[in-house]
Parts: sequence; structure tokens; C-alpha cells
Amino acid sequence: MHNVWILLKREYLERVRSRSFIVFTLLMPAFMAGSVVIPAKIAEMSSGGKTNLVIVANDAALATAVGHELSIAKQESELGTDAANLPPRIYTIEVDTDTSDAERDRLSQQLSDGKITGFLWLTNDALADHKVQYSTKEAGDFERPREMRNAIRTAVTKQRLAQKGMSETEVESLLTPITVKTVRPEKGKTGASSTEIFITAFAMVVLLYAVVMIYGMAVMRSVIEEKSTRILEVLLSSVTSKELLAGKIIGVGAVGLTQILVWVTCASLFSAPGVIVSRSEVHLPMISMVAFAIFFLLGYLLYSAMYAAIGSMVNTDQEAQQMQWPAMMPIVLAVFLMNAVIQHPNAPLSFWLSMVPFFAPILMLVRVLIETPPLWQIGLSILLMVVTIYGLLAISSRIYRVGILMYGKRPTLPELRRWLKYAG
Repeated sequence: MHNVWILLKREYLERVRSRSFIVFTLLMPAFMAGSVVIPAKIAEMSSGGKTNLVIVANDAALATAVGHELSIAKQESELGTDAANLPPRIYTIEVDTDTSDAERDRLSQQLSDGKITGFLWLTNDALADHKVQYSTKEAGDFERPREMRNAIRTAVTKQRLAQKGMSETEVESLLTPITVKTVRPEKGKTGASSTEIFITAFAMVVLLYAVVMIYGMAVMRSVIEEKSTRILEVLLSSVTSKELLAGKIIGVGAVGLTQILVWVTCASLFSAPGVIVSRSEVHLPMISMVAFAIFFLLGYLLYSAMYAAIGSMVNTDQEAQQMQWPAMMPIVLAVFLMNAVIQHPNAPLSFWLSMVPFFAPILMLVRVLIETPPLWQIGLSILLMVVTIYGLLAISSRIYRVGILMYGKRPTLPELRRWLKYAG
């Protein structure tokens, strides 16, 4: 055990002290923060400002009503999320009842000269054909036409309902939108919405997938590097191959945990009140956090053992790229199957897929995050993974014991069988 600790410490400190680890660990939170802050700032800059709009219509009252709706409209996304944190557009509305072609030409000239932002051709014929034209030089602004479409629909509906004899209060009550929020019930409080749960589950799965892939391949490359430099021949004079394999897997795994801890800490600081404004909060049950830690560790051990075996069989990175598909395919396939499990977490197919040890680190984690299954299913999945990891470690240690000292051509399947028999 002392030798394992020494090897673990060596693998850990060698990677943590490297410049690439420090840069990547700090660069990732900066990149994630930038991906959130920069689009928000761009949206904030583009959403505000003054808009000089001319509404051309036969009915001046309708044009005025449309301008009023534009002025009071709240900026909401297509998903219905309130974006009240963004500054509202400031509309300067001018109503024009001249619908002649000469007036259209005059407004087009003003638009070219930059005197107006745009003009809305809201004539009776346009309304009858349900085709209203908005002329502007800002053709890339997709938000403003949506606002105008909603404002026109609301103004026309209010006008026609008023013509039918409904009062203003009745019209406002009728047109008040109804918001539907899907939540997962929790004892004593309102649970998080389905959108929040999905985003959180997706983020955690992507984090698990990325770290397992990155550090699983780091184990493989470490073995290849030590084989090519003949360092292993010196190490094996003091430690056994099992101790070397255990130290390498655990040490590199500790590096991954350190990196995740730094990222989670940065995310917590970034999402603290006053740092970034958030309209919603995601409440994760404790079982979800525990499940993430368990399935991350088990998934890492599972795939790292496979990558270590691959590294001991090959001599170069080029050979490793051709041989690593058996380790990559299960986790990639699990990511593709994730959508079906998210939609139907308790379906028989989801149950059986989450019981497959190579899929469980992702698919069972998704089930726990979306709709926590019975504890016996989680326990059975963990048990199957532990048994599989034990078997993989036994096989990988045998391949590792022989393969780390084998140089030359890549072994064939019959040669691998001989290695397993010899190492047993």
C-alpha cells in the first residue's frame, strides 16, 4: 500500500504542477463565464436603444394601438422566460395615414438617410392578406419583427373584441397569457422546473463524459510514455505491476477530481447573488449529488482500466487511436441513448439500459436526476458496475503485467489470450 501511495502522489503532483493543467483548469471557468456573460451583454446592448418607427395605416386608431403595445411590451423569449433584466426598447412612434406609393417612396428615402429606423406598412389590404411588411436596414434583428407581430396581433384582437361589445377590462382579462410550469414535486417545497432539471442533468452528464474521456486517455498515454522511455523497467524493480496500475489510475483520477472541485467552486462563486442575475434557482436533491459522485468514480475506474490495458498493448499514440474504439463506443452510445432515457426515465428500456455497467455511469445518473428510481435499482446498478470493474481490473492487470514490457508489433487476439494465460 505504501508503494501505491508513492505512485499515486507522483502521478498526481506531476500533472497538477504542469502548466497545461493550470491553464486548462483556469481557462475552462473563464470560457464558461464568457459564454454566459458575453452573449448576455450583447443582447443587452442590442435590445436597448431608440427605435424611430413609422406606422402607416388606414386606421389611425389601430396604428396608435399597435404603437402602444410595442411601447409596453415585455421582452420575453419564445420559451416564455422573462427577460426583464434586459433594457426595454424605446420606441418613438409616428402614425401615418397616407398609404400612397409616393409616401412609401418618401419613407424609403428617409430610411436610407438614417432619419427613421423603419416603417410598418399596416394597411387594410395588408391586414386582410395577413401579410404586413416591415422595412428596415437592420435585417439581422430577429427580435423586433417578433415584437411587432405580437403587438399587431394583440392590437387587432383588442379592437375586434371591443367592436363586439366587450369592455376594456374583459378584453385585458381574456388576453392575459397563462403560464404553465412543469415541476417535480418535493416534500415540503416546490421542486425545480423540468427545464432546470434537464439543463442540470445535461451539464452533469457532459462533465462526467468529458472528465472520464480526458483522464481515461491520460492513463493510456502515461503508460505509452513510460513504455517508450523504458521508465517502467526501472519502476518494476521496486513495485509490482498491480501497484503501478493502481497508483496510476487513482493518481490520475485524483487530478480529475481536483479539476472538478475547482470548476464547481468557480461556478458557485459565479452564480452567487450579485455576481450574475438569475431569474431561477436549481434545487438538486442530496441523492442527486451523491449519485453524481458515485457514478463519476465508478465510471472513471471502469474506463480507466480499459484505457490502461490498451496503453499496455500498444507502443505509440497512433496505434492507441486505432485501438481505443472499444473503450470509446460504450460511453458515446450512452450519450446518444440519453435523450430516450430523459423522456421516459421509468420505461422498461430505460431500466435495462441503465443496468448495463458500461452505460450506467451516464444513463442511471440521468434517471436519478430526472426522476429518482427505486433505491434497489440504483443499488443493483452500482453492484453490477463494481463487479464489472473488478473483472476488468483483473483482466487489465494481467494484460498490463505482460504488455508493459512488450515492445514491437501490436498484439493480436491470440497473443492477448496467451498473455492472460501467462499472467494468470
